[in-house]
Amino acid sequence: MYDLLSDEPRDHTKGSDISIQDDAKGEVHVKNLSVHTVSNEEQALNFLFEGETKKTTAATNMNEHSSRAHSVYTVYIQSKSRMGNTEKVIHSKLHLVDLAGNERTKKLDAQSRVKEANYINKSLSFLEQVVVASCDSNKDHVPYRQSKLTNLLKNSIGGNCQTVMIANVWPEEAYLEETISTLKFASRMMKVENEAKVNEL
Repeated sequence: MYDLLSDEPRDHTKGSDISIQDDAKGEVHVKNLSVHTVSNEEQALNFLFEGETKKTTAATNMNEHSSRAHSVYTVYIQSKSRMGNTEKVIHSKLHLVDLAGNERTKKLDAQSRVKEANYINKSLSFLEQVVVASCDSNKDHVPYRQSKLTNLLKNSIGGNCQTVMIANVWPEEAYLEETISTLKFASRMMKVENEAKVNEL
């Protein structure tokens, strides 16, 4: 895990001092992650674009600028009504998640890319398992701690949340396997989300 908004140079030999922790209320926090105060949409977007330039990408046979790691941009929002003298403040949290590219390992030429793809595909599988488990009323345990991604998004998967998924596909025959795989993944994710909403009625 790395802070994409940090001014410190990234040292892959030492790793990162960033870690995920739960507080006494069960809220998820990322220790040693920088937090920046903004007062308008433009400032928030500037930080998003800055993080975009620093995230890990690499060229593969299928995508010249493929995301080779998951990235999460979190926006904390505080709002209160302008009507009346109410002091009530609503606290919201928005996660913008860019999942790493899901590509067939047999189509990757470099061995380093194959190992990387295996980690990516494994973490995506963990994400799907956690979403399915969180929507199953017969499950006593949801394995959020299987990966850093699912642990970080715990309250956004099993909490009081709304989810929108955008799947990027390429309708060419050469990419048919990846397109089908991505659409199946997205449809399963949204199906269990919708079932969970129905079950809550």
